[in-house]
Amino acid sequence: MAVGAALYFALMLAGLAATGYAVRLTVLTTRLERRLALPARKFVAEPADGARPTRFVLSAGKDRAEIEAKLRNAGFTDPRAIEIFVLARIGVTALAFLVVGFSSLFVAGGFFAQPLLMVIVPGLVYIGMKLGLGLLGAGRVRRITAEFPFLLDLMYMMLQSGISLDQCLRTIAADESAAVPNLSREFAALVADLDRGLSYEIALDRWATRLPISGSRELAALFRQSLFHGVELIPALREFGREFSSRRLAAAKEAMGTITVKMVILMIVFFMPALFIVLGGPPVIAVFDTLSQAGEARVP
Repeated sequence: MAVGAALYFALMLAGLAATGYAVRLTVLTTRLERRLALPARKFVAEPADGARPTRFVLSAGKDRAEIEAKLRNAGFTDPRAIEIFVLARIGVTALAFLVVGFSSLFVAGGFFAQPLLMVIVPGLVYIGMKLGLGLLGAGRVRRITAEFPFLLDLMYMMLQSGISLDQCLRTIAADESAAVPNLSREFAALVADLDRGLSYEIALDRWATRLPISGSRELAALFRQSLFHGVELIPALREFGREFSSRRLAAAKEAMGTITVKMVILMIVFFMPALFIVLGGPPVIAVFDTLSQAGEARVP
């Protein structure tokens, strides 16, 4: 029975893989025929999303936008990152389904002996993959936000010493990995874009998109104004640092307010029942003892 169930699911997975491959080939063939039918002047690069199997699994919508935002926050900026995540999510969910099924087979004697677990566990894994990605992205956002004020001070001192903005960016990317490890990687990507021939405007836009914090686009706009319009950068950078510090202070105060509410909820959930037991337990026990003694006294 175990061998038959394993063979059945192996054939099912092979059929799904073959179906997906056939759909991919069909879409590619359709696109190729459509391109060959066009004049040469109308050949325009089309996005590859139509040929990806994830388009049939994760269509454009709120869920896709949330996953893309969480992937950017976590630092996954590859164009195929969402495709890899969707395929990994489906694969891990299928693996959880098979693990629960074979566990039921060996423990309860049947692959579908625990149908409720076979629904709950893969569902939790499917949801947990997205939650884990969100936690990973939130941790990276916290680390970059903590490094950002020091980065502004570091750039202020470098620019005040007389070096140009381009030299400042390259110095942070090459020599400041110990001081700002997360931001230095983003500056290294910015310098790599510039070395590949991208313009400052496009490279700074890509850099601001990769940084998952408020203020990155404003800082990129400040760099562009300094490069293209001759705006003096040092006073503007100092003012931007003060504004960012005030934002962090306001965010910290807001977080303190939410922590107070959370502490009240925790006290109600965990401390109040114990307090009721300690305060109300002895009187309740005394009442029950009195009633039992009165009942025994009435018995002839």
